[in-house]
Amino acid sequence: MADQGRIRISLSAGELEVEGSAEFVAKYDDAIAAMLGRLREQPAPALRASGSVKPQSDSRAVPAGSTELGEFGEVLHALPKGASGVEQILVAGYYAAQANADKTFSTADANKLLIDQGVKLSNASQALKNNLGSKRVFKSGKAYKVSRTGEEYVQGLIHH
Repeated sequence: MADQGRIRISLSAGELEVEGSAEFVAKYDDAIAAMLGRLREQPAPALRASGSVKPQSDSRAVPAGSTELGEFGEVLHALPKGASGVEQILVAGYYAAQANADKTFSTADANKLLIDQGVKLSNASQALKNNLGSKRVFKSGKAYKVSRTGEEYVQGLIHH
């Protein structure tokens, strides 16, 4: 267990957590210092007045599971009590897309975020197809993108 480590960065909360042995942390000292220097030079992403997320030039700055709206787990568990699997996969897809430069996500990406939070959908692919049918997501190559309608729906769910 002493050999295991973890680094977590939340730009939205301005937090950096590093867990592990002193040797583990020391290995990443220079890389973390350089990254924090770059982050200080770039302004933090902000929300538009409408509440939607501004596009970022380098979306890798937002780790999967985190957006300016907050951490995925917090948002998922704050959804209305009767939120369906279709709604949960849409929110997960929205968060997964934020971690990719082209703002796309796969069924596996979204489903992994849900599973990491202890939510197991019986058929994640069908739930995503239901979002496709209601035009909340659309195909982009082999992946999906959340549509404007989908973004508005996610905003409505989150700010219920």
